[in-house]
Amino acid sequence: MVNIDELKKKYEQIQNAQTPGGNSDFLKKFFMMEEGTSVVRVLPGKDEEEFYSETAIHRINDKNHHCPRVKGEDCPVCDLYYRLWKVEGPMKDEAQDLARQIKPRKRYYLNVVDRRDDSVKILSVGMKLFGKILDCFFDEDYGDITDLDSGWDFKIVKDTQGQWPNYDKSSPKPKQTSAGTKKQVAEWMDELHDIGGLIKVAGYDDLKRMAVEMEGLVMDRPAGNEYSEDSSKGGDEDY
Repeated sequence: MVNIDELKKKYEQIQNAQTPGGNSDFLKKFFMMEEGTSVVRVLPGKDEEEFYSETAIHRINDKNHHCPRVKGEDCPVCDLYYRLWKVEGPMKDEAQDLARQIKPRKRYYLNVVDRRDDSVKILSVGMKLFGKILDCFFDEDYGDITDLDSGWDFKIVKDTQGQWPNYDKSSPKPKQTSAGTKKQVAEWMDELHDIGGLIKVAGYDDLKRMAVEMEGLVMDRPAGNEYSEDSSKGGDEDY
């Protein structure tokens, strides 16, 4: 029997993706990492702004929720995360499975020039790939790779190892170059995306409700019945 409710959800997703201004238009702003090597130029922030924006994301029911702690606010899901690690007894494994699933995962947004077509995109990366970008600033062979006159392009090398992508081979290009012509640079800096505006923290009450529901599901679950078969596995969030 066809599940009409689920079918309707899928139909709305497709329609939204095809509608101008819908989700597909939003995703076009992001740099899409292909298998193999892609090259970008990390752009500086405008005026005195940082060249990156930092957040932490809770993954709940297949949706991302920006953690309020990035704005200095209380987060019920973080409170639940730490509380779950303290659970002892028959529900310990189930509690830890859920803790791994809702762990706040760092995410960083940067404006970059996509060297495939020289368009300005938003690069979204996890801690490890962002760390490789930061390494350049402190490497005596490199420096400020965002320098528009004498910085470096950055090679993102995506390898798939098992189920998850790996970016360990990513590195700056060895040759120091100008980002582009004065005209190109001026246009790119005018086209910078509002990466800070991407971080819209979830409301406390909504997160509290989800935290209470998740904790109830785990603590009421018979021992030995894991919360999620994939909850203890890694992911690509850290990259």
